[in-house]
Amino acid sequence: MNVFQQLYKSIYSPKDIAKFRFQGIGKTIRFIFLLALISIIPVAVQFVSFATSALDTLRDSLDKELPSFSIENGTLTSDQSEPVTLEKEGMTIILDDSGQMKEGNLDRNENTVAFLKDDFVVISQGHVQSSSYTLFGDSTVTKDELLDILKSLKDLKWILIPVALSILYVFTSGMTFLKITIFAIIGVTFANVLKRNVPYRQSFRITAYSATVSTVFFTLMELLQTRIPAAPILDWFVITVILYLVVKEIPQRKIRH
Repeated sequence: MNVFQQLYKSIYSPKDIAKFRFQGIGKTIRFIFLLALISIIPVAVQFVSFATSALDTLRDSLDKELPSFSIENGTLTSDQSEPVTLEKEGMTIILDDSGQMKEGNLDRNENTVAFLKDDFVVISQGHVQSSSYTLFGDSTVTKDELLDILKSLKDLKWILIPVALSILYVFTSGMTFLKITIFAIIGVTFANVLKRNVPYRQSFRITAYSATVSTVFFTLMELLQTRIPAAPILDWFVITVILYLVVKEIPQRKIRH
């Protein structure tokens, strides 16, 4: 059975997951990498879409509509006394050197690029990324120089996007391994309570497959742009319940008289 068949079985069959406890660890590790890949699909789609369209929109707005400004010693300055807000093709662009606008005031449901007094904030599909202007060091950056930077980013985007996605995948894979490592301890606990013979190495294997439903569910919800309240708690709960059902499918250890 290949990893895709295992993925399908793991969605609905705790009994089949229980059988996977005897397989080689290499196959389980490949499956974990597959789960990590599935989980980043929504972020990857959003990131590529934003990076390809937003750069053009932002550059055009900076060039033709936003007033002149400069970034010096980690602070944005312009000749505007009030925040400037533009609505452009599904994206909001904000320029505010007054300090009135804060990252926490921005609407996370709107795709936004905000040049605030002390930092630069990007919101894409609810994901917030902020960077301090101190990244520019002691240099003074004007609007025209920022336009040149955006042009360079546009020219390099098909190199930068794969690099960024690769870093995201490595990070997500590491977090997925960590999560399964921790939940495997819970699997051993269930085995002891239910009097099943499940050493940690087997618990690690079945835990990896027990995370399938949660991973697929949250991936679909992200693709549909549906927000789930208390998502991490629900994620942990689903994995725990399925892991418990899987352990129950394992025969009880024989008691010697």
